[in-house]
Amino acid sequence: MWHPTLPPFRKFKKQQLDKIALISQFIYQIGESPILRQVSSSVNLNEISTIDFKKKIEYLKRCMRRYRKIAGMGRGITAVQVGIPEKFSVIYMPEIKNELLIIINPVITKSSEDKLLYPEMCMSVNPAIAPVVRPSWIEFEYYDEEGIKKTWDRRADDALGVMYNRVLQHEIDHMNGVVNIDLVQSKDIIFESDPVFYKNAKFTKVNLFKDQ
Repeated sequence: MWHPTLPPFRKFKKQQLDKIALISQFIYQIGESPILRQVSSSVNLNEISTIDFKKKIEYLKRCMRRYRKIAGMGRGITAVQVGIPEKFSVIYMPEIKNELLIIINPVITKSSEDKLLYPEMCMSVNPAIAPVVRPSWIEFEYYDEEGIKKTWDRRADDALGVMYNRVLQHEIDHMNGVVNIDLVQSKDIIFESDPVFYKNAKFTKVNLFKDQ
């Protein structure tokens, strides 16, 4: 006798959707506000030391920590994702002092010719996964939370270097109104349902000229 074949990973998907419900209470999702698709304003450097801007930084840090507590993962968050359309991000780097790197008004100055494909998630597009092709590394200038100009020039020489360069490009995109799903074809987007998906995910080198 016929009976329906139910989709796989039902328990895992319910757990993930429960987490997404909590995350959506403080992270803006696509479609509910135009700011995620707009270019954020550059931070006035004279305001970095002000009480108001420091409050914004601290709020973004709290959101980063809250997200990681709920999701058990997450490397970066950008101000526009919490309703602040200004160009600054918080990057989770547990191997540095205070764990969180703040980048303000980043400007990319160089990028790798080598390209890597990797399935990206986004706090604002849960539970979609987009297989995005990006340069394996970038260099950029930015200001830290003290208003000091710095340069990011860590190459993709190890697993962390590869991941951080990916995360930083993802967050800089947010500042420019670009979400990861904008960079792929809709047919390539999948949803997080397999509990071991990311255990098997790998960075794959891409030859963009293979068909030419």
